[in-house]
Parts: sequence; structure tokens; C-alpha cells
Amino acid sequence: MREASSKLYMAIAEEIRRQIEEGVFRPGDRLPTLRELADRFGVSRATVREALSALRGQGLVEFRHGMGTYVRTASVEMWMQPLDAAILLSYDNVRDLVELQTAVLAQIAYRAAAKRMASDYTSLAHALFELEASPRRSEHRIASELKFFSVLAELSGNRLLENALRVLQEALRSSLRLLNPKMELGVQACRAIYNAVQTGRPGDARDAVYAYGEAILKAIADKRGNGHSATM
Repeated sequence: MREASSKLYMAIAEEIRRQIEEGVFRPGDRLPTLRELADRFGVSRATVREALSALRGQGLVEFRHGMGTYVRTASVEMWMQPLDAAILLSYDNVRDLVELQTAVLAQIAYRAAAKRMASDYTSLAHALFELEASPRRSEHRIASELKFFSVLAELSGNRLLENALRVLQEALRSSLRLLNPKMELGVQACRAIYNAVQTGRPGDARDAVYAYGEAILKAIADKRGNGHSATM
């Protein structure tokens, strides 16, 4: 019974999300009440409440005490939340966030390559191998890519850059999900970064990250139905 109930609330959440994507509900709009949504979907209020909680977790809606549930408007807070929500609400904010995380990763790669003579790249080689061996289009591949960048940050020798990457990690995870089904781009990018870092070419390592950032921005533009990609 629990599994059926779980699938039901997920289906309702997906339908409301679709309506947000299509502009039926726009940023700042108040959603129908629990009772109205329950009647509309023919389910209990508890099921609707679970669906709205799922949407809240995705960053798409917010609960206002005594006022109801509203479609979120884009704000600076978006940079700490899943990008898939921000994509629907404000492309400019997402572009700024991707540019920020790309700049952080580019500096990390540059510093790691510059420290070539003082570093052991065994851990980075292992991280790259794990990424290459992970199943395509899977969460494991995304996690493996995040691990690669975490190891790279450690090799940079800069604690502030390491901390910045930790703060941006969930947003970066969302960015990587957007590249599906183009996940091979991530493997190719990490391979290029590894080769540049391991051979002590800081400029090439940095350029490989920026090229990857442009690919992510293009994926976001394509997802929004935007016919062009933003430039870095």
C-alpha cells in the first residue's frame, strides 16, 4: 500500500511541476488549497501534502504560514538550491551560478596543475578510473564526477577553494544532471583536466573547465527551449 501511495504523490507532484513548466502557475502564484487539489486529483489531502512537500524539496514552491503554497520567485537563495527549480524560474540566476561554479573549478584545476612537482596524483587517477567505470546516465556517475573534483580541490592546496566547492556541491550535482543524456561530456572533460594537471599545464587545465562550463550552459539553454547558449 505504501508503495502505491508513494507513486501517487510523486505523480501528482510531477503534474503540478509540469503545469509550472508550462506557465499554468507562474512565479509568485498561489496554488489551489489542499482541499481543491485533493478534489481535482481525487486523492486525500495527506497525499497532496506529500506532493507539495516534494515540490518544496525541489525548490519550486514555498509554504507561507496562514497564506497557502506559492510558486517560488527567483532569489539569491537559489544558488544554494537545486538548479532544476531555478531553471524554470530564472535563467539569469542559473547562468550566474554556473559561471560561479565554473570559475571556482577552473581555479582549482589551475592550482592543482601548478603544484605538479609537489603532488601525488594517484588519488586523482583512481577518481578518474572510477568515473570512467561508472554506469552511463546514473547517479553513481554523477557522484563519481563530484568525487573527482573533490580530490582535485584537495590537490590545489587551497582550503578556501575546497570550502567553496563544498558549498557549491549540490548546485554542481544539479548541473551535472542537466547534461543527461550527454554525460560523456563529463568524462571527456575530467579526462582533459586530468591530463593537463598531471603534465603540469595549468592554462590547459583551466581552459578545459571553462569549456565544460560552456557545455553546461548550453544544456541549460536547450532544456529551456532557448535556441542559443549563453557565453561565459
